[in-house]
Amino acid sequence: MKIIFLNTWGGKAYEPLMAFLSEHSASADFFCLQEVFDSPSSRTVSWGGRADILADFRSTLPEHEGYFSPAVQNFDGDEYMDFPLIHGNAIFAKKDITIASHGDMLIAGDGWPDSGDIQAFPHKMQYVSFQKEGKMYTLAHLHGTPVPSSKRDTPARIAQSQRVADFLAAEKGEKILGGDFNLLPDTESIRMIERAGMRNLITEYGITTTRNALSYGQYPEADRQYFADYAFVSSGVGVAHFAAPQMEISDHLPLVLECT
Repeated sequence: MKIIFLNTWGGKAYEPLMAFLSEHSASADFFCLQEVFDSPSSRTVSWGGRADILADFRSTLPEHEGYFSPAVQNFDGDEYMDFPLIHGNAIFAKKDITIASHGDMLIAGDGWPDSGDIQAFPHKMQYVSFQKEGKMYTLAHLHGTPVPSSKRDTPARIAQSQRVADFLAAEKGEKILGGDFNLLPDTESIRMIERAGMRNLITEYGITTTRNALSYGQYPEADRQYFADYAFVSSGVGVAHFAAPQMEISDHLPLVLECT
């Protein structure tokens, strides 16, 4: 079973991103994609992401069923847009996999947009449950709160990790979790997921960064951060391969997981 986690950067690096998805479409059972926009408009958002990128993902992955998890309307993460826009996450599952259930849950933020507070911007975890080779799985991914940009612990991030840990504890069978956590590896927020019985594959496989030059170029060298994205598995999930290949399809690297 092959799973790819990726913050897509809203499709800003469009051509290489779509080529990557197409290349892996036959072999990947699941794509778990963060920072996905949906809109009837083909415009770009304030920082260059594509408003209608979800439609392009669907057309590029015709053998996968797409599940979209909307988080907020008419806001691109930086600015309000003057056209219809939905910002969220998506899971694309191979159509030969029977999905028993799917959904999402709020893990950070509330009161948006009435409060106007960027810290209240809602962030969700999306999940699907399915059976494969007689074993039940829950696959979840998230786009964690980016505030503050230090990626250090805050009460909101601790609460976010507690919600994730509580969700995992309530699910039956094996669990696989990934995505853009917006956290550094040495935070208590990450340790909470590990203590919930999840193997941290970033640490276990010695991954040295989940970012690339498209990310580094946005910040002075002293402010560069080398981690944001993680993949975790429960103890009963066998891992045949895990990597964060260095490529520029987004300002994040894809996490490629092959399970047995």
